[in-house]
Amino acid sequence: MIKHILKIIWTQRKNNTWIFLELVVVICALWWMTDQLYVDLRTYYSPLGYDITNTWRFKLSKLNPGSPDFIKEEDYVSNQTEDLLTLMSHIRQHPSVEEVCATYYSCPYSYGNSWRGLTPIDGDTTIASERSFQIRNVSIEYFDVFRIKDKNGNLITPQIEGIHNPIIISEDMEELFYHGEQAKGRKVKYSEAEEAITIAAVSAPIRVDDYSRSDPCFFNCATGSGFVDLVTGFGAESAELCVRMKQYATLDDMNKLLAEMGERLTVNNLYVYGVRATEEFRNESLGERDSDRNKQLSLMLFLLVNVFFGIVGTFWLRTQYRQAELGLRIAVGASRVSLKKYLFIEGLCLLILTLPLVALFIANMAYMDKLDSYRIAFSFVRFFITIGGTYLLMSGMICLGIWFPVQKVNKIAPAEALHYE
Repeated sequence: MIKHILKIIWTQRKNNTWIFLELVVVICALWWMTDQLYVDLRTYYSPLGYDITNTWRFKLSKLNPGSPDFIKEEDYVSNQTEDLLTLMSHIRQHPSVEEVCATYYSCPYSYGNSWRGLTPIDGDTTIASERSFQIRNVSIEYFDVFRIKDKNGNLITPQIEGIHNPIIISEDMEELFYHGEQAKGRKVKYSEAEEAITIAAVSAPIRVDDYSRSDPCFFNCATGSGFVDLVTGFGAESAELCVRMKQYATLDDMNKLLAEMGERLTVNNLYVYGVRATEEFRNESLGERDSDRNKQLSLMLFLLVNVFFGIVGTFWLRTQYRQAELGLRIAVGASRVSLKKYLFIEGLCLLILTLPLVALFIANMAYMDKLDSYRIAFSFVRFFITIGGTYLLMSGMICLGIWFPVQKVNKIAPAEALHYE
């Protein structure tokens, strides 16, 4: 049957050429949209490397000198590092709080811009010496608050407890430095003048937001004197005080918590003046990207509707135009089921014939680097998923465009079919 159908397609090539060219153009455009959608969705739903559910950021500030509770410098009996640690301890003691951490420009969706060079002593130094990596300055509780695990899915906190200022690198950095070899326990350094630091753990890949891929980064877990230097350098009031609650809480619940704690949220001149959900920071940072994605989806839907009516209409008219031929087939003994099968296979054969030209278009786009290969590499898996989805969608449109008129043809009586002929 396939050979017979191909002969008919060739015999009717004058009419089929325009349909063939239309299919090629439509499939190329539809594949382009499908590929973009695949990259966006695949990236969006990939693991972020952290969990922000039930996490909140407490807003910190300092009393101004005009406040009646302001403590003058000469009356101070502690320092700002001790004040911050005391405040964290007060918050941690609340029954509804699971854990508290302090970070500097390292909270998820804060888009911290702290970058620093890091070089492996016994790894590949050629790439590392030419670039800087994002550094996240955090307290040791950070990994519990945001539930960050190592590359094997194990908890990181037990691996770094008791280590002074441990360094944790991401799995991407491990691959960059050591090319698949184990990084934990190896030495790195910030510069030639500084001492070597042992890598305490390797975290899972970390993404800055839902639309970005993961990049090599590392965590500086400040403890002891390192934490003192960090707070002294940036200021206690600039710390991102992040809190994980044991259960889901609304903004009203959190405001009630602040009211309950009252004076315990003030330590000398340092105090908490408000709270915001980490989810809010996420919504703010992704607002423009979400809007662009929605516009893209709307445009794709609009184009898809036009493609749908165009393809369905083309094959509908094509089948209607051949009503006499189809009626004659019925008159000479073709069953109505076999007629449907014949038309469906003919339409699908015409669709499959476009594959070489479409493949050439895709290869050209890949060669010219017009595809988004930064977030997801252009692989055979990606190719087969996107091209398969495109052709499956087109097959459905073609079959639908054939099904409606063929239903009418199937009702033609043999005598009427001979009259057409």
